[in-house]
Amino acid sequence: MSPQELKDQKLRESYRALLLLLARKPMPDISVTELCQQAGVSRTYFYNHFGNFDEIILAAQEQEISRYLRELPNFQQVDLIGLMTRYFELAQREADNQLLLVKNGKIRVLMATFQQVYRRLLAESRILAKAPLEDYYIEFFAEAVINLSVTWLERGMPESPRLTGQKASRFLLRT
Repeated sequence: MSPQELKDQKLRESYRALLLLLARKPMPDISVTELCQQAGVSRTYFYNHFGNFDEIILAAQEQEISRYLRELPNFQQVDLIGLMTRYFELAQREADNQLLLVKNGKIRVLMATFQQVYRRLLAESRILAKAPLEDYYIEFFAEAVINLSVTWLERGMPESPRLTGQKASRFLLRT
């Protein structure tokens, strides 16, 4: 296993362990030692790679979104509807984990992840529309999408990811 694959695996194990622990108790009651034991990683690994549990969530969410985007066929550039559809497909696939994070007050981490990935897609010219890089716009955009996603998930995903993505892009284009 390459060093990068090992690093990715340890991140996934740490994230999975954190989710398992969050399902049983609130984050303030989880110790670093407990997380490391559950994940099978050392405390040294934790402190060398993360400052807190939110950083595990952020890194794992970004890794998952990036992996999901890479898996999509012909994903060179995408328009807003395509981007939103892909996001809601991922949200559907990760529904239980996202709702668990929201329940534990980590919606801001989900927003920060979305912002990081969106900035990267813009920087790589993978979004067709001329979208502004202004921080306030990206903050607005991320909060709108994540809040809509949480509502959609909490309601049991009554519409398909494609329809929800179409609605989201229509809402965003009205602004």
